[in-house]
Amino acid sequence: MTRKRLSADESKKIILTHAKQLFIEKGYDRATMDHLCASTQMSKGNLYHHFKNKEVLFLQLLSQHAAETSQKWLHSLENSASPSEQLLAIAGLLGRDCESPLLPAIEEYGRTLSSESESLATLREITNITYRAIQQVLQKGIEKGEFIDEDMEGLSFAVMSALSGATQLCLAMPHLSGDEYAALHTNAIRLLLKGISVTTR
Repeated sequence: MTRKRLSADESKKIILTHAKQLFIEKGYDRATMDHLCASTQMSKGNLYHHFKNKEVLFLQLLSQHAAETSQKWLHSLENSASPSEQLLAIAGLLGRDCESPLLPAIEEYGRTLSSESESLATLREITNITYRAIQQVLQKGIEKGEFIDEDMEGLSFAVMSALSGATQLCLAMPHLSGDEYAALHTNAIRLLLKGISVTTR
């Protein structure tokens, strides 16, 4: 029986699906293109035709993950009435992301990077998705008179710091559930909201 010839998009989708599972099972360091050849039953030449190396493949997975997270945020923000509720929704989704089985591989990958790495630009762009979403919500809160009219960069930095700190602490507690991770993140933002909400002053 002749094997169906896959389109470029179909091949990439198969490769990414298998690669994600491979990184989850083996981590970033121990996963290899040889492992991926075995799981996809594709030749190494075919893999390298679509992705020039393991790092490019992993960055594509991260971009895909960020895009999926953005879609969840958009849906969540549409269903949240006020800027405060929107910030809490973002915090909850980021907290639930701590349960992602891909996170250990992401941490491993982060340790391989130097300050001169070209991949840092891609990682910054992924991080900026969160940063921009938070800025939009804060701006809306200021315009509605819900948040204090402070420097936008300072407010955004405060919110990002609270969320990043919560994520780092949660990663050191791998025994918690997604609901518990979400609660820790939303509680951090609830405390911060007491400082920036106009109604509390």
